[in-house]
Amino acid sequence: MTDRFGQGSTDEPVIGATYPQIGVDEDEYDDGANDGQWANEYEETDEYDYYEDEAPARQPMFYVFIGLAIILGGLFVFLIFSLFRNDDKEIAADPTAAPAGFQARINSPAANERIETGKDTEVVVEATSTEPILKFELLRDKTVVDQISAGVPNANHVYTGKLRLRFDKKGEYKLLVRVTSQSGATHESASVTVIVIEPIGEKPTSIRGKVVALVNLRSGPGEQFETVGQLQPNTEVKILGKTRDSQWLLVENDNGRWVKAAAIEPLDSLALVPVKEPTPTVAPPTNTPLPQPSPSPSPKPSATVSANAPDFAPTNASLIDGGTRLRVTIANLSTNSYDGPLVVSVGGVGAGTLTQSFGVRIPANSATTVDFDLTPAVTTQKSAQVKVDPENAIKETNEDNNSATFVLSAPVEQPDIVITSVDVSGTSVIVSIKNSGGPLAASDVTVKVTIGQSGAEQTKNVALTKDNPPVTFTIPKPGSGTGKVEVLIKGVVVASAPLTIP
Repeated sequence: MTDRFGQGSTDEPVIGATYPQIGVDEDEYDDGANDGQWANEYEETDEYDYYEDEAPARQPMFYVFIGLAIILGGLFVFLIFSLFRNDDKEIAADPTAAPAGFQARINSPAANERIETGKDTEVVVEATSTEPILKFELLRDKTVVDQISAGVPNANHVYTGKLRLRFDKKGEYKLLVRVTSQSGATHESASVTVIVIEPIGEKPTSIRGKVVALVNLRSGPGEQFETVGQLQPNTEVKILGKTRDSQWLLVENDNGRWVKAAAIEPLDSLALVPVKEPTPTVAPPTNTPLPQPSPSPSPKPSATVSANAPDFAPTNASLIDGGTRLRVTIANLSTNSYDGPLVVSVGGVGAGTLTQSFGVRIPANSATTVDFDLTPAVTTQKSAQVKVDPENAIKETNEDNNSATFVLSAPVEQPDIVITSVDVSGTSVIVSIKNSGGPLAASDVTVKVTIGQSGAEQTKNVALTKDNPPVTFTIPKPGSGTGKVEVLIKGVVVASAPLTIP
């Protein structure tokens, strides 16, 4: 072995050399005569037997390490198991977590519609879901005021319903509809704000209006009557009357003049003004040209309108509420929002052209809807020609996309199943039902009678058309006492009635 650090001890071991045992005289070690003696002494010791029968003892830290590994592994498994178990509990505890795929909305009344106190108001709703819907609930300012069974969906899997409420005090109220599916999941629609006013009574009244575009004043309600003046944009007028179709308004100007309703933004509901039926004399033909509005009227000034121009385009039109209302969707394709009055006209649906001014708010790259009341209701397919801002009163970034034509499909009336009679005869309950609405294709219809915890039912496969003779079901009496009768289609209750069996 090399001595790197100087002279080492002469006793330093060398690899491969043979050395005597520690504590033994070197001479004795070298004496070959003692070999046998050392062997015999070794064989006589207990150490030989110890290593022959037992393995060498392990260090205590080895067992400590094994114990810690087992404890940590158990804790890890416990935490993983608890995590999955808690997730399952949370899902089970929250019935609304089911993927019901809800969509719900209120079709009528429209946002900011004026409603009189003391009168029943009909709220038309519709909803879709990936599972059967059981009921609609109408909420006024978060309080349930009415609820109905959702019935059966139409061919497009859309559920519709009509709920009712009455307002006792004037003011603003928020309405929304809550739907409940078969699994118990619920969903609430966006709220619609309505404005409740006092009844107008029999006394005619007037409201204020604002001119939104340069327009001619005429001696009568129509283009054939004499032009007697003009109204400038942003002028306020008093509205004294209207025609039956609300297309022309009588304003307080020179003992009363008529103006197109499309050019006036009412500052209150037109329901407050009476219908006028004047019979002025039609102006004779003349060669002198009458003053005409500018072909490019100035845009309506408004404090809330963006300094940059919007871009309106009609994108859809459809019949709702059984064809008594036309809903038009208007998009703002500009990066600038718009807030103010907007005139929309529709041809090809009713008699003449329907024109109306709406107060709208359309954010940039967004859309809104406006509704036209249709009298009488439209029940056949129509082609609607929609024009937004027909007189170009509002400056837009693009004036070439304000018109579009849409095919309106005839509205489909939904089935309306009613219980016409419930009779107890002997050991049976006889129930008659009929359909007062749209046709119901052949379906399994179940009539169920429940008394307390007992029940009995009968199922028939029937097709029900409107106002056909009632269909009768005979159900065994499940007992006596107070209960109910229910009609179910595809597991959904569509009609019910109370029942007492003596």
